[in-house]
Amino acid sequence: MSTKGYFAFPPSSKSRPYPTFIPHSPEIEEFVDGGTPGKEQGTSASSAEPTDDEGHINRLHKERELIEMNEIEWVRGGGVLRDGRGRRDKARTERIRAELQLQEEEKEKMGRWRDYEGRWKVLVTSDKAISFTDVPWPLRTAPSSRDTGAFTLPTISEFLFESLSVRSNTLTKKSRIRSSILRWHPDKSSSIISRVVAEDADAVREGIHAVFHCLKRLQDNERDNNIE
Repeated sequence: MSTKGYFAFPPSSKSRPYPTFIPHSPEIEEFVDGGTPGKEQGTSASSAEPTDDEGHINRLHKERELIEMNEIEWVRGGGVLRDGRGRRDKARTERIRAELQLQEEEKEKMGRWRDYEGRWKVLVTSDKAISFTDVPWPLRTAPSSRDTGAFTLPTISEFLFESLSVRSNTLTKKSRIRSSILRWHPDKSSSIISRVVAEDADAVREGIHAVFHCLKRLQDNERDNNIE
């Protein structure tokens, strides 16, 4: 009996229309579980497969991808999947929902980091006067005007490292800390401080030193952990 994946309970009449079900081809299951279709036992592994078989395998892959994409979009829209007997497939639906939620969280993390990097590029390539709030501080939530008390080890490490948990990330904590120390070193921030408006100069200077101090502590902690 072939397995079929059913879509059920569209969220509203205004939602994007989806088919009532998309069948899972039994040929796909045979290909995944039983090896290459059409390949008999005893056939030499070095013999070339016919072009027709290669095209058939490609079609199976595309069909599987299409099925998975439709299921994901159906669940994204609030739908519920059903199994081959028409029963609610709660486990599969919840797995897709969890994946969608994780993707959204990763998107937000990377969005915050890209915004931070983008603001730094604007800052260093401009010659305009800046205020305390114009500085791209390494925090998830921008501090209020001249609030240097927000620069703590937990808040800074949370922001610096959150994007490293994204599954596509290849950077290490060590490299992130090192690049941040080079950026926030007080000796290299003179060009920024010189452009700060007079009423915010002390707060910006204090903020830079607070950030740098936290980064050095993170570096020491990372070094100690590696020694252990």
